[in-house]
Amino acid sequence: MEWHNPFIGAAGFSQVRLFNMHPTGKMHAAERLRAAMGHGGIEDCSNAQNCVKACPEGIPLTESLAEVNREVWKQALFGWNGW
Repeated sequence: MEWHNPFIGAAGFSQVRLFNMHPTGKMHAAERLRAAMGHGGIEDCSNAQNCVKACPEGIPLTESLAEVNREVWKQALFGWNGW
C-alpha cells in the first residue's frame, strides 16, 4: 500500500478474473496471466488483506486474488490455462 509500489492491486486482479471467466475474454486469458506473473503482479500481494478493509462490501477481492494466483501457477507450471 505504497504510493510508488508497482503492484497492480486487488481491483486489477478482479478484472483479470472477470475477463478470464467471460467466454469472449478467454481467448486472451493467457496474455493476462502472463502480465499477472510480471513485475507488480500477483507475487507482490502481501496477503495483508488491506484491500478488504478499503473496498466496499460485496466485492470478493480475496477470492479474485486466490483464483488468479491459482491460474498463474497453472500457467507457470504446465503452460496451460485449464479451460
